[in-house]
Amino acid sequence: MKLNKNDLLQRFQKLSQRERLLSTGTVLLIVFYSFYLLIYVPIANEEILFDQKIASQKLAYQYLKQISTEVSELQKNQIEVVKNQEGQSLMDIIDSSSIQMQIKPTIKRVVPDDANNVTLWLENTNFDQFIDWLIELESKYGVTVTQIKITNDQLNTGRVATRVQLSNGL
Repeated sequence: MKLNKNDLLQRFQKLSQRERLLSTGTVLLIVFYSFYLLIYVPIANEEILFDQKIASQKLAYQYLKQISTEVSELQKNQIEVVKNQEGQSLMDIIDSSSIQMQIKPTIKRVVPDDANNVTLWLENTNFDQFIDWLIELESKYGVTVTQIKITNDQLNTGRVATRVQLSNGL
């Protein structure tokens, strides 16, 4: 069943006016629908994906911008900590800050492990005051807690016995 162009035109000519109109409309509908499926839909999907990628990159940019601000603030704080530590040993920092925070009388034993680490034993220490002292050591001097053991004093509420290892991190 081989059809050539002339056969198709002859068959088309034999159709009534209404059948020709329906056939032409059907062919046009198929052509436009094919155009829609093969060209328009893929382009529209790509545009949606592109918009989503842009939105996600904007979010990532905003997040990185926020993080960079935080990093720069932390770097400034780190510079201040290093300036505070210049010329002071860990023992000097512990001694001066414990006097200032009124923790010194509760320190019963101090053992320097090396130049950067010290172990302290404290007895009958106010827990809140002790925590405030540790916060000050970290925020002002960059001294961190590497190990800690806290025992609650059964007789005195709010008082603890503590063994803490501190490190200046240098």
